Amino acid sequence: MQTLYKKPMLQKFSKLLFLFVTVAALFTACKKDETFEMPTISDIEVGLNNSKVAFPGSDLHIEAKLIATSNIASVKLVINPVAANGWKFNQEFTDGFAGLKNAEFHEHFDIPTDAALGMYRVVLTLTDAQGQSTKIESDLELKFDQTLPQASGLEVGLNTAGNDLHVEANITAVNKIARVVVEIHGGTYEKEFLYSDAAMVGATSYNFHKHINVSEVPKGHYHVQLKVVDQAGKENEFEEHFDKP
Repeated sequence: MQTLYKKPMLQKFSKLLFLFVTVAALFTACKKDETFEMPTISDIEVGLNNSKVAFPGSDLHIEAKLIATSNIASVKLVINPVAANGWKFNQEFTDGFAGLKNAEFHEHFDIPTDAALGMYRVVLTLTDAQGQSTKIESDLELKFDQTLPQASGLEVGLNTAGNDLHVEANITAVNKIARVVVEIHGGTYEKEFLYSDAAMVGATSYNFHKHINVSEVPKGHYHVQLKVVDQAGKENEFEEHFDKP
């Protein structure tokens, strides 16, 4: 009598085994579907016009395009000297980046006036919401150039009405001033304002004082970059910020 039940029990076990294998395969397929591409960093620029050169007492421009299909979690910038001693920088950014799939990293950092000259290594790391990280590296050289145009005491202020931006700085240029460019950017807004006043062009020092109509600028946080270009073609950038409520 026992032999009468062996075949049905075997068939039942086979069906259960087939069902288990099928469910496991489906679970594995779902897990594969949930994988995300690694985040990417492209078009990195270090220094003005990607020169990979900066100067103590000035600022360092760094820009790159960021993509993370599972959303950006954070961006980290680390700068270390190639030699044992030198200027060091380490900062993580989340505001304005976390939760986005695509973003443009465009920041300016003040370099201390006493930063050691020499070669440095710049490392930009992008981490996505899955914990996946991608990094890109670049060289940077700190040099001394006393002939670069300078801007000191940069002031940026928005009036109470929110339609007038006050920009002021003391500008000096050994090679004489050629022009000044003020760029305002933040979010999707970006606009340049070019100034080449007769009293300024050809001067070695000038008090730059302008009021810019920002009525069309949407609410948000904005960078204001003041670029001074001299008659030898050298240029230097300085940055401040303002918020439009």
